[in-house]
Amino acid sequence: MKNILKIFIDDVKRIRKNVIAMIVVIGVLVVPCLYAWFNIAASWDPYNNTGNLKVAVASVDEGYTGSLIPLEINVGEQVISALRENTQMDWVFTSKEKAMEGVKSGQYYAAIVVPEKFSTQMMSLFSDQIQKPEIIYYSNAKENAIAPKVTDKGATAIQKQVNQVFIQTISDTAMTVFQSVSNMAEANGADRLVDNLIHNLGDASDDMDMIASTLETFSGITSSAQSLLTASSDFLKELKTESADGKQVLENSKKTFTDMKTTISSATESVGKALKAGQKVYSEMSLLLDQTVEDGINGSEDTADTLVKAAKTVDKNIKSFTTLRDNLIKLSEKHPETDSSIGPMIEKINRSIEKQEELRDDLTDTAVSMKKSTTSLISDKKALDALVKENQKRLQQISKEYENDVKGTLQNLADSIGETSKDITGLTKQINASAKGVYTLTDTAGSDLSEIQTCLGDSGKLLRKSANKLKKITDKLTKAKDNGDYADLEHMIYDNKSGVSAFLSAPVELNTKKIYPIDNYGSSMAPFYSTLSIWIGGIVLVAMLKVTVSEESIKKMGLKNVKIHEIYLGRWIIFLILGLLQSTLIALGDLYYLGIQCEHPFLFLFGCWFSSMVYVTISYTLTVSFGDIGKAGSVVLLVMQVAGTGGTFPIECAPKFFRAVYPLLPFTHSMAALRESVGGCYGNDYWMDLAKLGIFLVIALFMGLVLRKPIIRMNEAFTEQLEETKII
Repeated sequence: MKNILKIFIDDVKRIRKNVIAMIVVIGVLVVPCLYAWFNIAASWDPYNNTGNLKVAVASVDEGYTGSLIPLEINVGEQVISALRENTQMDWVFTSKEKAMEGVKSGQYYAAIVVPEKFSTQMMSLFSDQIQKPEIIYYSNAKENAIAPKVTDKGATAIQKQVNQVFIQTISDTAMTVFQSVSNMAEANGADRLVDNLIHNLGDASDDMDMIASTLETFSGITSSAQSLLTASSDFLKELKTESADGKQVLENSKKTFTDMKTTISSATESVGKALKAGQKVYSEMSLLLDQTVEDGINGSEDTADTLVKAAKTVDKNIKSFTTLRDNLIKLSEKHPETDSSIGPMIEKINRSIEKQEELRDDLTDTAVSMKKSTTSLISDKKALDALVKENQKRLQQISKEYENDVKGTLQNLADSIGETSKDITGLTKQINASAKGVYTLTDTAGSDLSEIQTCLGDSGKLLRKSANKLKKITDKLTKAKDNGDYADLEHMIYDNKSGVSAFLSAPVELNTKKIYPIDNYGSSMAPFYSTLSIWIGGIVLVAMLKVTVSEESIKKMGLKNVKIHEIYLGRWIIFLILGLLQSTLIALGDLYYLGIQCEHPFLFLFGCWFSSMVYVTISYTLTVSFGDIGKAGSVVLLVMQVAGTGGTFPIECAPKFFRAVYPLLPFTHSMAALRESVGGCYGNDYWMDLAKLGIFLVIALFMGLVLRKPIIRMNEAFTEQLEETKII
């Protein structure tokens, strides 16, 4: 132990007595500190200085103008406007050509271009063919390794901002339209408007029920006419009639009340056509009677049966006209204003019924008389012919009056419903009416009547269905009025239109809560650069100071029987003290000169001391054992640890080799301990990391004290070979 202390004391005296040695020692102490401080200061807060990165921005967006909604939007201009207030980077607003040229020349680190159809493609969301818009991003990766990563973040931020601007613009426009509707409702009195709406909907529903009943009655008339024509078709197979102009069938109860007016008009026209078809039937009756008389004269028994069948068909037609008359009476009572036009028509229908009854009876009598003499048959034929012509004339008159009077009244009723629809067009979109189809022309009167009957039946069904829909809507409006739902919606639109659109554009906010928060990037990097500087300090020591004690020095000190381990430990002490001084300067400079964040300053200082003890011992042992090769080994270990200890990025991002050697390197545990002191300790992690680091100290001392003896001879032979080269 005495020899160890004598060697140490002699080293201190030699340094103190020599000015040059003092200067060298001071330099050895200061150089590692500068390395740490410069690197920490340079990387103090680089991400807050991205405002100096020049990024070109160009917009050639032509904008979008809506054809349905009064919306004009130019996302490119909005992006430019937003970036003018953004200090995240040094945005340079220029043309597309200059932006691209600037990136190529290195004037700009990156360029962002908004293309011509960007706004149009954004709005394609509301079309059948959606086109996903793109922002073109140009990056110059040659200029700097980190700059493209930073500008990438800027481009991503712009993309996010564009998405928010788009959604907010669309939402704001929708709220504006909604507010316009609300203003209209307030101007007219919301309660009064809703009351009128409910009243008109109720009346319209009742009218539609009545019209549906009338259409069903007309459908029965066409069915009777079709049956009569079918009975006559055995005699007149070549008879063909012109089809009606068309049929119009309602197929969607959600159509508007304006289209409902069209449906009623089409239905009344179909009734007129049905009456005309009946006239055609009676116009053909004369031919039927002529043929019947000829067959009767020839003694045809089948003719009598045919007339009986015709009489039954006329009787069925009488019942249909009776039902029609009753429905017209109900319609007149429901709408007294139509009584002046419908009343005379009812009287005409009554007289027509009487004449048809007379025709039915005569047909029956004629069938009986056919079995009698031919003279009687001819006489009956004349009487029947007169009745047929009279019925035909009456039907023509009824049809004419229907067209001139009744049809106009029903049309006025349809117009009244149309007026009702105007009151609710802006507030209800659930009712959409459609009038579909056109009656197709057919070759025969039979198919014509069949299609008309189908049309009338479908119209009646759809009208009833629509009436039921109206009743449901009326109930919902009444409930909404009682609950005040529309008032709440109006309040939301008036008071918080911008808030609603802003919420829709960014409904979710990220609430970041940092665990072990660190103020700046420099403080985060302090453990890495401090550890690196301490290792560099050890390399500088073995490079500038001798690691062995010469024989001459041993003799001057008067040492006898000096052992190898005493020489090793005696010189190791001076290296250890200088290393501790280096780490002290590094740690205190980090804490009080640079002002890094540190939750536990003493633990930071102690971690630097212990790291220096381990690193200096490793470098000292390698140099003592292997000479210059040991110095090179220290440098190699330094390089490996810089790349393989996750100092600047997570070790999980490193290649497989570095992930494998990561726990076997001293840097790993030194940095972990210093990070605990900077950000805050978790449990006993700090002491566990130092304990793992202490394993390397034990290994280094074991190599220097035990394994050094067999290595000395090998190292001496190796050194002699190098000296013989006269170069190394």
